[in-house]
Amino acid sequence: MKDLTPTLDPRYAHLPLYMQRSIHERELERLEEERAEQAYQERVVQRRAELAAKRETEAARKAALEARCQMQASRDTPFVMTSAASVVFAAIDRCQRFGHNGLVVGAPGVGKTRALEEAVRRSGTMEGPPVGLVTVTGVMGNSTMALLEEVAPHLGVPTVYGVAATLKRLCSDAGPFPPILLFDEAQNLSLRAARDLLAISEQARVQMLFLGNDEALKLVNSQKAAIQQIARRLPVREEIDCILDADADLIAGQYDVEGPEAFRLCRALAEVRHADGIGKVLPTARALADAAGSRTVKVDHLREALALFPHFARDLARTTPAPKVERQSSFKRLPTRR
Repeated sequence: MKDLTPTLDPRYAHLPLYMQRSIHERELERLEEERAEQAYQERVVQRRAELAAKRETEAARKAALEARCQMQASRDTPFVMTSAASVVFAAIDRCQRFGHNGLVVGAPGVGKTRALEEAVRRSGTMEGPPVGLVTVTGVMGNSTMALLEEVAPHLGVPTVYGVAATLKRLCSDAGPFPPILLFDEAQNLSLRAARDLLAISEQARVQMLFLGNDEALKLVNSQKAAIQQIARRLPVREEIDCILDADADLIAGQYDVEGPEAFRLCRALAEVRHADGIGKVLPTARALADAAGSRTVKVDHLREALALFPHFARDLARTTPAPKVERQSSFKRLPTRR
């Protein structure tokens, strides 16, 4: 056995050797425990520092994101109840009142998505009916499971493994007060996905409103039996092909546009680029007017802003828009009561 005598504490020399060794071993164990405890405390301090740094980084990231959102919101055109937005809100109201599904087809940029976002905002503030918004991407439109995973949270139903099982649960276990589901970019929906959604609508008693461009007409414009089956489930239909001069004036009024020539330019831009075009040019013109110290946006500011969007200027120069025709609302063909 290894002799531990040279390493023993002289204070315990009067004790037997085996006791001295036992005391020495306990002392070594105590020192090892102290080193382990110190290492543990150091790891705790390091971990706390890492968590604090992570929290600070996350807080800074959220603050930067909020600042960007606020900056973007300040640049966005305030919501204006244009004729296109009125059509969308009227379609939502009819779906709710009469228990129908609907389809709204509109030209790109007329303001369908902006109206849907406002409908969701009003739903959250109890100013309007409860709605849920699903934006159908190209990938989602071809993946039934991905689409059902987006729909399920709005109905308060957890998804399960498998399309058939999830679809069955959505049809049978939807909440007692389901929202009106709004599907933006509905042109990306495959016919099979549209039929599955309408099956959920009928069995779970959930109204659905689909919005998209002219390609969304594939859901209703065909003599095929499968498409006719979809079409008969979408009795509420509207088409929006433009915004009116009154809409352009309302949007221009949000930015203090001044002068008949400036209003005419806004109307011309709205005719060729709809609400999307005027909603991009006016904030830029407002910024240019502020930089020049002007309280109002004049035609010179609009022309300077248009120079930053050369494709808009080219459209204005080469396009003679057709006269606007207000669409007849299908609301007139529906009963006022059940």
